[in-house]
Amino acid sequence: MSASDKNNLGKGLESIFLDLAPKDSLESSIVAVELDISLISPNPNQPRKSFDDDSMRELTESIKQEGILQPILVRKITHDEYQIIAGERRWRAATTLFMTKVPVVILECNNSTALQLGLIENLQRDDLAPLEEAIAIKSLMTDFDRTQEDVATMLSKSRSYISNMLRLLKLPTSVQDLLSAKKISAGHARAILEAEDPEEIARKIIQNNLSVRDTEALVRHRRNSNVSGEHERSSDFLTIESALSEFFQARVRVYSKGIGGVVQIYFDDYNKLDDIVGKVS
Repeated sequence: MSASDKNNLGKGLESIFLDLAPKDSLESSIVAVELDISLISPNPNQPRKSFDDDSMRELTESIKQEGILQPILVRKITHDEYQIIAGERRWRAATTLFMTKVPVVILECNNSTALQLGLIENLQRDDLAPLEEAIAIKSLMTDFDRTQEDVATMLSKSRSYISNMLRLLKLPTSVQDLLSAKKISAGHARAILEAEDPEEIARKIIQNNLSVRDTEALVRHRRNSNVSGEHERSSDFLTIESALSEFFQARVRVYSKGIGGVVQIYFDDYNKLDDIVGKVS
């Protein structure tokens, strides 16, 4: 492998590829060429689902002026078809500019190696959306039997960083949608993870333009208020909670408000919600 080939693989990918690829095929596994753009297609398992318009315009203009400085990583699928491992943004920009050929590095690797390299390349980028990053980390762990320590080492991140990103996947779907739409930040999302009413907190963030620090203070205030309220609730409420929790197989809280009250049933995903609804329908 030449020094230029190593550079073409991008930061960190070269050593990871050496670790993942069969040891007896390393010398022949990397080929740098120009390839007809019509023979290249994106990877359907690409973790990046959205491409920022402003960022793409900047990249397209840069390629128009300077060309593609870092080759696209691809692997051969058939004799005349290649799939992108890393560099879909460059490929999209080149397509927009009606380029007929693009520089590529062809890696001879199996599906597992290709998917891991694609995930890692995306995770090494600064502009990957928080949820996309969390999903990619989760995929590396579940699909390829990697630990949080493994992923942290691959990405040169701390284990706590990896753990905090994974926690974003525990947010309700509606809050994840707000994060994806950039209506709340990753900092906001982490602040409301421990809240009993994350969806309501998220709405307040948007309505009142709360900072992350404001959000943290609001969550602490509500938690302290709830803890105080727990001591004031009667044993009857606790008994009812226990019975309902057992019936629904979910966490239930009962609060009094004036002459009435509120029953809260918590669920982790829509499958659990369907199960709860099925018990009362």
